[in-house]
Amino acid sequence: MTDSSFHSTLIDWLRRHAWLRRLLIIAWHVAGTCVCYCLAFYIRFEGDLPAAAAGMMRRTLPILVLVNLSVFALVRLHSGMWAFFSMSDLARVLFAVVSATGIFALLIFVLLDFSFREYPRSVFVITLLLMVAWMAGARLVVRLIRERKGLSSRRESGRDRALIVGRLEDAEDVIKAWDEGNTGIRAVVTDETSAIGLTERGVPVTGPVSEIGRIARRLGADRVIILPPYTKPRQINQIMEDCSKAGAVCTFKMIPSMADVASGRVQHSGIRSVELEDLLGRPELSFNRQSVRDMISGKIVMVTGAGGSIGSELVRQIAHYGPKKLIMLDMSEFNLYSIDMELRKSAPGLALASMAGSVCDAGLLDRLFRRHPVQVLFHAAAYKHVPIMEDNVAVCVHNNVVGTARLADKAQECGVERFVLISSDKAVRPTSVMGATKRLAEEIVQNRRNNGPPCFVTVRFGNVLGSSGSVIPLFKEQIRRGGPVTVTSPNMTRFFMSIPEAVDLVLQAGVGGNNGDIMVLEMGETVRIADMARRLIELSGLRAGEDIEIAYTGIRPGEKEFEELMTEDENVVRTPYEKIWVIQKKPGEGVPPLDIESLSRLAETGDEFALRAELARLIPDATLGKGGRGA
Repeated sequence: MTDSSFHSTLIDWLRRHAWLRRLLIIAWHVAGTCVCYCLAFYIRFEGDLPAAAAGMMRRTLPILVLVNLSVFALVRLHSGMWAFFSMSDLARVLFAVVSATGIFALLIFVLLDFSFREYPRSVFVITLLLMVAWMAGARLVVRLIRERKGLSSRRESGRDRALIVGRLEDAEDVIKAWDEGNTGIRAVVTDETSAIGLTERGVPVTGPVSEIGRIARRLGADRVIILPPYTKPRQINQIMEDCSKAGAVCTFKMIPSMADVASGRVQHSGIRSVELEDLLGRPELSFNRQSVRDMISGKIVMVTGAGGSIGSELVRQIAHYGPKKLIMLDMSEFNLYSIDMELRKSAPGLALASMAGSVCDAGLLDRLFRRHPVQVLFHAAAYKHVPIMEDNVAVCVHNNVVGTARLADKAQECGVERFVLISSDKAVRPTSVMGATKRLAEEIVQNRRNNGPPCFVTVRFGNVLGSSGSVIPLFKEQIRRGGPVTVTSPNMTRFFMSIPEAVDLVLQAGVGGNNGDIMVLEMGETVRIADMARRLIELSGLRAGEDIEIAYTGIRPGEKEFEELMTEDENVVRTPYEKIWVIQKKPGEGVPPLDIESLSRLAETGDEFALRAELARLIPDATLGKGGRGA
């Protein structure tokens, strides 16, 4: 049996026999009392102990043993785990030793007729200091043995390979917060050059951060924990790029705010992975939350497509603004059930109505609006998957176009105050059936703006990260399976935004948009899909082209290589809201008159070629193919 296995077996055996462990601790306390008390006398008399003093020591030692054991038992010093000795345990030791010494001194004072004439008073102080050293020192030694043993085993197991990137002050908080977490920190990487070569809580300090790739490779790191101020998108991207170029294969973690670490709210398990949203560099937006509250608070609000990615986030945020009632409409029973259960738990006082059905069902809409006098309506229900809709032209037209028209008509008929349509960048010069139907939905809303309330507003934005059917979940699943990650074209680019950001825009547009406005978010630079796939592979701790291949499959029917949010012909002006623009168009501008009933009848025939031809006629700048994947 090796020393390590013997040590582990002994520790496990003692933990199973708690009575024996307590007995050994009590014996240690007795031995410490005897040794420290006798040593205190010898120190006091510099090794030349007089007979009278030796007699006093022998007579009073049993009293001190009895006092110490009693006080230590009351403070429960025998119950702590020495391997995890902490500052609070040290405070208990100090309290116990000081209290026992005080009680012992009081007893000696009484026994010697209320005086210390025959007793050297400095012995009390020396005994107290020696007892603190004996009691705390033994526990610290046991803890150091445990930590060194754990450090050695973690190195042997290959888990001790993390780097912290950040300022020294913040790094110290992290090391201290995860002192018991077996984080396995190899080094702190910082730009504070004066500290490079030193150690912080036993962890080497190195740098600068611009050398992170070389450092990670040299130390064999497999994790990088990034702290502020290095958590900005550009800096995270640079750190990942440096590691990739140096051939260091790492996973990347981050702590967005050091306040949680300093306050002790974040634990080791709470370090979150760097997500794709952290790398995009989206501008921070400042919204007028009070104006949104004024629009929603005390109102009856309806959200269509409430179980979808955008719809579910809409109802979550709307619930926080205190609506009088929230009506949720969705065709998916499961999605509707999921968001219903979530809201009943997170907003128990909110009046909810969950309606299963389609916006195309005129009878359902009639019953719904009779039962619930809706005041604010967010229309997020739509088919949106481009390649699938190329094979399902009729249902896409019926849902996205006819459904929007019927919902808008009912909103006008019932006096809805505001109607907000969720549109897409694919409506701009559409090349797909889905994009063409969203363009027609915009025209439907535009054409009704002069016919009285509601105030019709359209919100147009790009791709949403993590939404159902988006490319991000697909890439993650392909990486999980070992690849390849499939990208349609090496040059394909897209605009991206997060779901909460998209919903912020929708809510702000509901307040700030005038009748007939198309609100557009300034989305920054486009992102190459191939670069996004490569970053996702790297975030998984793998190498693109080595561990996971990227395969190019070709552009699918209806897809564009480049997306755009507006055309140069559209009248685009600024709004009072940061990063939000508005497109002001005249009703029916550039589009022939739209006969909804005729289009509905055509959709009911299922003649997809005729529908494509009609979409192309209605949208002069559309470029639609002849058929979908199954054509």
